[in-house]
Amino acid sequence: MTLPKQILGTIFRFSFISFIYGFLLLILPWLGAISKRNIRTRFRLLILLTGLISLLAITSQIIFQSILLANKPYGHTLDNCTKTTEILRYFGLERLDNSNAIRVLRLIFPDIVIFAISTICFFVIRRTLIVLRRRQSEIQSSITSNAINLSPSIDSSTSTTHKRISWPRLLSIVRRIRLFIQFIIVGLAAFVYPSIINSIYFIFFLIIAFVWSLSIKFGKKFAFVRASLVIYTGMHLLTLYLYQFTFFQEALPPLSLWSNITGLTAIVTNNCTSSEPYVATNLTWNDYVNPCAILLLYFYFAFETNRAFFQRKVRSNTTTIQSLEQQSLVVTVERPDILEQNSRSLQRRWSFEQSGDQTWQGRIIFVILSLLRVLERQSYLLSLIAMLAWSITYHSLLTLIFLLWACLLWVLPNSRKWCLRMSPFFTIYGGILLILQYITGFTISFDQFKFGYDRRTMEQIGIQTNDYYPAFVPLLVKSLYMMIFCLTFRQYINERRSLNIPSTEGHRVSISANSYAGRLGRWFISFLTKYWIFVSCGMILLVSIRGTVVIYRIIYMIFYLFFILSFQISFGFWRKTASTFHLTIIIYSMIILIGLYIYQFELVNEFLSAKLSKELLASIGLEVVPSEVLAVRLLTPSAFLIVNIMQLYYFHAEWMKLITMPREFGLM
Repeated sequence: MTLPKQILGTIFRFSFISFIYGFLLLILPWLGAISKRNIRTRFRLLILLTGLISLLAITSQIIFQSILLANKPYGHTLDNCTKTTEILRYFGLERLDNSNAIRVLRLIFPDIVIFAISTICFFVIRRTLIVLRRRQSEIQSSITSNAINLSPSIDSSTSTTHKRISWPRLLSIVRRIRLFIQFIIVGLAAFVYPSIINSIYFIFFLIIAFVWSLSIKFGKKFAFVRASLVIYTGMHLLTLYLYQFTFFQEALPPLSLWSNITGLTAIVTNNCTSSEPYVATNLTWNDYVNPCAILLLYFYFAFETNRAFFQRKVRSNTTTIQSLEQQSLVVTVERPDILEQNSRSLQRRWSFEQSGDQTWQGRIIFVILSLLRVLERQSYLLSLIAMLAWSITYHSLLTLIFLLWACLLWVLPNSRKWCLRMSPFFTIYGGILLILQYITGFTISFDQFKFGYDRRTMEQIGIQTNDYYPAFVPLLVKSLYMMIFCLTFRQYINERRSLNIPSTEGHRVSISANSYAGRLGRWFISFLTKYWIFVSCGMILLVSIRGTVVIYRIIYMIFYLFFILSFQISFGFWRKTASTFHLTIIIYSMIILIGLYIYQFELVNEFLSAKLSKELLASIGLEVVPSEVLAVRLLTPSAFLIVNIMQLYYFHAEWMKLITMPREFGLM
């Protein structure tokens, strides 16, 4: 009940009293877990302090209104737009004449509610502590009688241990998900409102991404940086709250260049001639979401930091606990069956590839881990697709490098090896483009950037401003592409490290091959091997007949007819040329895709238009497409390229074995 009441007192009325409520709200996650000791000390002190502040606010409000009532007529001593009236308004003391019920409730009701809830919580805590003391005395009196039943307790603890150790892999996933959640939250706080103040979150976002991609463990240094970020986030929240006051807005006017660059938004403005504050309605959605995202970041990171500190405090007592466990083992040495059973359970606890786990929890966890490892193993393919998607989603000279990069890596003999080797470079390049997008995503106009070229030229280079419109979606999409690059970079680092470590994974993989996830994966690959060729042929036909008939589509139709007719005329010739056919059509598709992509640049368009007629260029298939539909127009050849590459590099060899005649096997 403490958290809702603090939020209630903070957002419904902007004053220094509410500012204190907000400060106490930020202290709340640092109080630690709810325990008997913390309830008796920290939580009770916070509730008592909150109650005293609310009581002081109520008392001052009663005294202030009594003075105004005593000096007839009511409020004649306080004129609008005076310095005294403005200072009193900062403390929530205002005249109530000509006020409706909503305004009266907004000014007075929060303090009353906070005081009432604080009083109730204080007495509930007091009663709870009395009950706990009474229960503790009863437990201490029954310790002697419980000591007699030691043997049953051992059996009970053994069963409890089995229940406890049946979820270790799930807990490992939860730990990784917790880091992933931190990554998402700090990215949300960074992307929702690109600005100088929020850029600290963006820098932290990049640090997490690159540290994770380097496969470095997040230890004490990361905890220290995270704690520093929590302090910075708290100061950021308090600054945003103070900016809603008139004196701050007079020093830094709302919607000015520096207020937009720094990220300070005036959601509430006050006018001395009006008794009600004005809530701005002409702002974009990110102006309202930004404080919520920062508050979410603060609470989650504060709880994580506090939890990590609590765990370190618990580890300091590990030596004592281990000595007690050794004494317990001495007592149970006469039960070797229990020790053997616990040993097997502990081995099972840290086995992430335990295929013999027949419980539904174990199967689900194992399938998830297997899927994640497959994705990590094939992350190079995801990176190539991400480079292609990045280039067609955001057409520019800077992203043309990604398109050429992806096409080059795809045609190399061992594309996986070369993609992993190049992963540090395209990951860093993607980070540079993401930083550039963040800077140009500031809430300022194109003219205020003072570029040396016009808007169209800068957009074709790759620098696009949104003119006060949120850049959240471009940042989010590009960060997703960036994360795929980081995954490939991480895979490259892990494989390089594994070369210096003796491999012990062979037995684990052989066990995993007979698991439920292994059987499911083999069935899925077998299914794709049999039927992916039909998807490839269908894509060739789709590209050839879709849209206006032009020369490059006619060539696609020729490829399709050659593939079908050669199968009908000579099966042996068709089998021998299938691999060459797919490689040829992949190279041809790359040339078409790059040609369509480059033709959209004005310089290339003007150069070719000067050499060739527009009718000839249109008959070839080269035409200028509006930027808003360019990504959709390039999606079909890009998807066709990916489908045929997967057929050639992933399914072609196994598919050839499926269609090989028995007589040919004998000859082989």
